[in-house]
Amino acid sequence: MTPLEARLKPINDLQALEASWRDLEERADREFFLSWTWIGSWLQTFADKSLLLEVTDPSGRLIGLGVFCEAREVRKKIIHAKQLRLHETGDPHQDVITIEYNTLLAERGMEQAVWFAALNALGGPDAPKWDELIIGGATDAEADLFSEFGLTVQKRAEASSAYVDLAALRMSGVQDADGYVGTLGKSTRSQIRRSMKLYRQRGELALDVAGSIDEAKEFLAELSPHHEAKWNAAGQLGATQKEDYMRFHSHMMECAYSEHSDNGVEFLRARAGDHAFGWLYNFVDRGKVLFYLSGFAFEKDNKLKPGLVTHALAIEHHLKAGMDVYDFMGGDNRYKSNLGQKGPDVVAYALQRKTFPMILEGAARGLKARLGR
Repeated sequence: MTPLEARLKPINDLQALEASWRDLEERADREFFLSWTWIGSWLQTFADKSLLLEVTDPSGRLIGLGVFCEAREVRKKIIHAKQLRLHETGDPHQDVITIEYNTLLAERGMEQAVWFAALNALGGPDAPKWDELIIGGATDAEADLFSEFGLTVQKRAEASSAYVDLAALRMSGVQDADGYVGTLGKSTRSQIRRSMKLYRQRGELALDVAGSIDEAKEFLAELSPHHEAKWNAAGQLGATQKEDYMRFHSHMMECAYSEHSDNGVEFLRARAGDHAFGWLYNFVDRGKVLFYLSGFAFEKDNKLKPGLVTHALAIEHHLKAGMDVYDFMGGDNRYKSNLGQKGPDVVAYALQRKTFPMILEGAARGLKARLGR
């Protein structure tokens, strides 16, 4: 079999890349974070000095794409690691947007072959010099694949995830929030039902869906102070106070609402009568709902659980809309495991070459381990 051809090149024409990317998307089993809605916004907002990796089959047909950024990381004041980062810039202020399900965009069934071709190209004479290849926001499903490349594979960060199988719930006869809540553990079930009862004293429970860019901006503005209150109480800035984060999402929202009716971006607001208490920013794509950002009104009565109730109402909404999965994505949060079942671990992988900085770091790590015994 003739090998695939992979090449790296600067990105000079975003319009042409968009056409190629969208075409390959239709032939790929990709997640939202590899859609042009996300990648195009990322390129236009941050990745002005990036390299495009293209993989083609022997006929010249495009079957793989990815975007890499060069970065440098200094560790322990000694190790200067040259990095190539997939769909990240290496600037923590920019990478705070947090990509997940990160991998190369590849034609269905060609994922492994595309990765092998990509690594051959990245190791070639025309590629930038690098010590480690960083794939942030990947899943543990890629562990076996990466182990086959002859590189040292390290996990830099790892978090659990959880999801709700909406399709399975529907097949079992669950049609609404009450039915879904009935499938949860005793404590969580009791908390949500009691909280819903208390909220109904203020008015009928309802879930609003932003139908336009203006409504989306309104919902985001309402979400922000509640989101920030939580993080500020812990002495940190929340996402909506971070300039690069908001610049990226403002751009993506504008593109999503202007280009497509099925735009992939969703803003929800939960309320009891006129009293709004919960806001969600989700991505909706190919039968999946990906929970991304939230804000919940503080309640003096701790029997009121705005977050749990808001998610229950959102799950009901998507049950009725025919979606397949409600994905809480990465994060070691107890409420996620209480509301859903375990999903894949979200992992940042470092694929390291045997360069001097990496050999030095490996030796130091080995010495530390021996001294610690």
